[in-house]
Amino acid sequence: MKRLLILMLTMLLVSTSLMAQKVWERYAWEGTLNGKISIRLAIEVNDVGIVAGSICYYKAKNAKPILVVGDYNENAYIFLSEYLPDGTVTGYISIQVKNGLPVGTWTNPKTEQEYTFQGMRKIAFPAGYGGKLTPENPGNIGQYYGYSIYNKNMEDYTGGHFKFRGAGKNKIHFDATNVPRNIAEGQSEKGRPAVLNGNHFVYNNVNECGYGFEAYFYPQFMVARNISDYDTFDCFGMGATLSGVYIKKKQ
Repeated sequence: MKRLLILMLTMLLVSTSLMAQKVWERYAWEGTLNGKISIRLAIEVNDVGIVAGSICYYKAKNAKPILVVGDYNENAYIFLSEYLPDGTVTGYISIQVKNGLPVGTWTNPKTEQEYTFQGMRKIAFPAGYGGKLTPENPGNIGQYYGYSIYNKNMEDYTGGHFKFRGAGKNKIHFDATNVPRNIAEGQSEKGRPAVLNGNHFVYNNVNECGYGFEAYFYPQFMVARNISDYDTFDCFGMGATLSGVYIKKKQ
């Protein structure tokens, strides 16, 4: 009976994890930034609140969709960053969906200049803009994920990375550094790798200081999220964490 209960709980956890990977909302809009820059934005939201899609400045020369990834909260606020293939962040998007339309701003991370979404209208979801939230096959998880953003105080680019290596079936070791403002560095313990449940893992007590995070993997990126209390953020000093979006790099 005890074994049966454990098996049922295990199946429930696996089922819940898989169910939480489904896309439950799609948005697609066209309009402008400050009435001058024509944009097309199309995004999908999954059941764990991860948002991904593309933005395109479609009247620009050699225009093509650019990856955007971020978070969605219960008040329909969406926070996205715009990523080049090398992981460089080229824009921040902060919007709230009201009556099906985005209200908010796009910000240049280097100049901090803000542009307002204007004249937005719904459009059919364009081909090639979606599909970013397909759960990654564990066998396709990359060796290196990273990003970089402009740090105005340092007048240079900083960022973060995760490095992975296999540790057996559905097990991986990691070494991570994140420097959006302050430095967070952590790694899996020898003999205690992260254990994958599909495209997801949870790792507690990083560096034996109580901090914990989870990671979700998708074909172009991974998302790391804090799961422990705020008090554990001092694990790295000054509230730094490993939380963020990291772009998959080709080796």
